[in-house]
Order: sequence, then C-alpha cells, then structure tokens
Amino acid sequence: MTKTRNPEVTRKKLLDALQRLLDQKPERLSGKYKINVKSVQEEAGLSLGAAYRYPDVMDAIDAVKIEQSKRVNNSRKRNVTSELDRLRKEKAKEATLKEKYRAELIEANSRLDRLYAEQTMQLMAMFNLIDINDKNKLLQEVKSNIVRIK
Repeated sequence: MTKTRNPEVTRKKLLDALQRLLDQKPERLSGKYKINVKSVQEEAGLSLGAAYRYPDVMDAIDAVKIEQSKRVNNSRKRNVTSELDRLRKEKAKEATLKEKYRAELIEANSRLDRLYAEQTMQLMAMFNLIDINDKNKLLQEVKSNIVRIK
C-alpha cells in the first residue's frame, strides 16, 4: 500500500507544528528544543527533509528564527547594559569609599604629627627641669649604650 501525497495537508501539518512550538505546547517534542526546520518536521510527524519542499514554510521558520534571535540579542544587550550600569555604580561607590578613607588617613596622620610634637615638647620640658649635673650623667649613660658597627 503506497501513501498518496497531499501537499496542502503536509503544508498544514508543518504550519500547525510551527504554531504549536511557538505557543510552547508541543505534542511530540519534550524538553528543551529550538525552533528550526528539524524540530518543526519532528513535531509535524514528517520525515526529515519534508519541509524543504515548501518554500513558504521555510520562510515562516526563518522569520521565527530571526525574530527569536532579535529577542535574544535585545535581552543580551539589556543584560550587558544593566551589568555595565551595576559595575559603574559599584566603581562610583568604591571611589567614594576611597576618598572617605583617604580623608580619614590624612586626619589620622595630622593627629599623629600633633601627638609627636606634643611628646617632644614634654620631653624637652622634662629635660629642662633636670639639673645640669644630672643631664651630663644621663648623656654619659646613653653614650655607653651605643655600640659602633664596623
């Protein structure tokens, strides 16, 4: 028994299969699939190569693929743009923190300089209160602790 080909029935099967795949309600395919010629033919229950006889079906599949690639590219562009914006905000935040810490460092260094100056003045005041004989004695003790390196 041979099958009789009816081009209109085959065309309708292919177009219906394409629509089911677009609606994400396939009857034969399961899992993840891409909309391409092979998946449309499998969903339609036709042999591989059947769709190539119908240029209008091939054009419809190509149009769907182009539309999907545009959507994917747009979402990628949005993702890249949002990622770029996130990185710019992060960089600005880090720059702000850097400036804050730089200002704190400058303030800490100036406080440290004031403390060193105050300590030096206190040591000089204490040294000036000591009797001249005690000063000589202290200086002699300091000199004896100095070791020459050859």
